[in-house]
Amino acid sequence: MVPPLVVGLMLSLLSLVLLPPPAAAATITGRVVGADGQGIAGAVVFIQALPTGVQPPPQTQPAVMDQVHKTFVPEVLPVVVGSAVRFPNHDQIHHHVYSFSRTKSFELPLYKGEEAPPVLFDKVGVVKIGCNIHDWMAAVLLVVPTPFYAVTNDAGEFTLSGLSEGTLPVAAWHELSQTKVEETVQQIRVEQDLAGVTFALALAPARPRVPVQGVRGSR
Repeated sequence: MVPPLVVGLMLSLLSLVLLPPPAAAATITGRVVGADGQGIAGAVVFIQALPTGVQPPPQTQPAVMDQVHKTFVPEVLPVVVGSAVRFPNHDQIHHHVYSFSRTKSFELPLYKGEEAPPVLFDKVGVVKIGCNIHDWMAAVLLVVPTPFYAVTNDAGEFTLSGLSEGTLPVAAWHELSQTKVEETVQQIRVEQDLAGVTFALALAPARPRVPVQGVRGSR
């Protein structure tokens, strides 16, 4: 007679053999284009919601929007809701970072280096960032509902990776877009790597940012 312990071990091993292997993470690639068919740089493509039961990976480190040569780097930063964002100042002058956006209003008074504390972004939406000393400094922080997002390159190309199987609502956004985010949503069935997904956005004309000269611009 086979001891019960041995039987239990054999059944456990058998169940492991019979279980299907875990599904590999899938990737979606594509482009964001304008009315002329040309790629749009600086657009954000993101997953609006995850399938039931799918848990997002934990957020480990704060995101960073730096300040270098009187410019925010990057000028477009997507983060998942609930993220803390650091705003280090690597210029040799003071900056005064702020936002009056409805999504998140905050102010980091005059500082250099790593002095400013991280800012928590706990609401989905657009946050326009500025510097109260250097008027031309501007950036946008987009708070999205899931940690699956990508910023398009100069050719308008994007890659969303690490995706689970299922039907995913995928949306596109750009600071100058006249197309509402909800109008861009595509329900994409993910079973394996998928290429050739295209989003079309109508953009408003860009307003040039002209550096301000004088006392305020030199501080």
